[in-house]
Amino acid sequence: MARLLRSHPALLRRARRAAVLVLALAAGGCVSRVAREPDAAGPRRSLALARALGEQVELDFWVPDGPAARVLSLQVPESTEDDPSDVEPADADPPALVRSRGATSAEADEERRYVVLPGVDLAPAVEQKVAEIACAYHRRTGKELVVTSGTRDPARQAEAMHDLFRHGADVLGLYKDKSAAREIKGTYEEELSAEQPSEAVIAALERVIRAQIDRGVFISAHLREGAVDIRNRDMTQAEKRAFLDGVDEVGGVLALEESRPPHYHLQID
Repeated sequence: MARLLRSHPALLRRARRAAVLVLALAAGGCVSRVAREPDAAGPRRSLALARALGEQVELDFWVPDGPAARVLSLQVPESTEDDPSDVEPADADPPALVRSRGATSAEADEERRYVVLPGVDLAPAVEQKVAEIACAYHRRTGKELVVTSGTRDPARQAEAMHDLFRHGADVLGLYKDKSAAREIKGTYEEELSAEQPSEAVIAALERVIRAQIDRGVFISAHLREGAVDIRNRDMTQAEKRAFLDGVDEVGGVLALEESRPPHYHLQID
């Protein structure tokens, strides 16, 4: 037998593997793949017969149900072919799944980390900035941003400014163009004193805003696809600092905190 093993290297390697497995079994445990349950009623082929027929039988362990002993069935093949070393186990993950599990942090950052409320439109350049800021904010807090306003037409701008007036916001302090802001505020006060309904007040504000645009005056960057509002009423002070740090990291954005309603107004350069 020793002479046979020395003359067949592959056979010697298999015998060594079998010896290791037997030692593991004797130590009280082993690692094995599931084998078909042996047929107790059927005939068992002897080692000599298997060798005579030149059959190749692998080393399997069968673990029956319940507290039963493990059954070891060992037969040494006669083949002299070397075992392939690059064969993947049957339960290995497919390559695509492995790559998915090993995704880099850069790939994760490309995921959308913000929510846009229904009816809000974002210009492509603005949306790119929002995506970058949202990723920076998510890295710091693990949370997503909520976009409450984006590109506005005159009707939406009129509605937004009507809400500001109604909540008592300092409209003149919010807008850079004081002359345009005073014109819109004057119209609001006139319509309010005339006891006009909200719909009529908003329509009057829209007419003023459209007339300003026709003169080349834009009361808000929202009208020129250059602004976006981010909800901050649910942010803690630490999260607000993380958000502003993200804005500084991205660059090219001016952030203004407004309180009525609570939000960050971002103006894109």
